[in-house]
Amino acid sequence: MNNMLVFHNDANTSYANYAGNLSSMSSSTTAVTLRFSSTVGTSVANDVVVLTVTAGKEEAVMEAVSGAIAEARSGMTVIASDVSGKTVYIHSGITAVASISVDSGAGTFNNFIVGAFASNNLTLAAAQSGSVISIPANGTAASTITLPTSPPVGTNYTFVAVADNGNAATTIAGSFDGVSNAAGGTESLTGTSAAVIVASKFKKGDTFKIVFSGVSSKYFINANVKTAAGITVS
Repeated sequence: MNNMLVFHNDANTSYANYAGNLSSMSSSTTAVTLRFSSTVGTSVANDVVVLTVTAGKEEAVMEAVSGAIAEARSGMTVIASDVSGKTVYIHSGITAVASISVDSGAGTFNNFIVGAFASNNLTLAAAQSGSVISIPANGTAASTITLPTSPPVGTNYTFVAVADNGNAATTIAGSFDGVSNAAGGTESLTGTSAAVIVASKFKKGDTFKIVFSGVSSKYFINANVKTAAGITVS
C-alpha cells in the first residue's frame, strides 16, 4: 500500500500526498523541507511542505520521517498537525508546519506573512524564505528586522510597505550589495553594517527584496521606493 502523508497547520490549510510522490527531503537550520512531485502543476514544479524544527534536531527529524514512511502499515500517517487541541508531531523536534505551498497548475504562489512587530522588532527564520512580508507603520520607536544567521544560500524575502512608516528608522543588520530605484533615479546600495529603512521615507507600496548570496555573508538587495534615500546601506 502506498502510504498517504498528511500535514495540517492551524490556519485551515492541509496537505496530503502519497509517500511515493515524495521527490526529496532536505534540511536547513530550524527547517526540514519536503518536496512532492505535483500531479496537476508543471513538469518542473513541486508541492512543498516546510516543517519548523528545533535547532540541532534537523537530522533526527529527517530520519524519523523517513523511518515512518518506510515502516507505515496503516495507509495514512500524520506527519505534523498544528490544529489546536489536536497537535501531532511524528518527532518531538518538530514544532510547527511553517508553510504549505501547492502547485495548482495555474501559477506560482508565494507565502504571505503579516509583519507584526513585537517590541518594535521583527525576527525572520530561514523556513520563511520565499515569503512576501508586509511592513506596517512603525510609529515613533526605532525598529529592527533580524535575519537568520548563516542561512542557506538563496534564502530570500520580499518586503512591502502597507503604510507610510513613522518618524523612526528600521534597521536590518548585515552586509549588503545592491541597487535602489528611487524617485526616478538609481542609487547604489553597498555596505557591511546594515540596511536602514529611513524614518518617514518608506511609503505605502514601496518594496524591496533581499537574497543571501553566501559570498562573504552578503545579501543582495533590490529596492523600488518612492522617495530618494528611502533605503540606505552603510
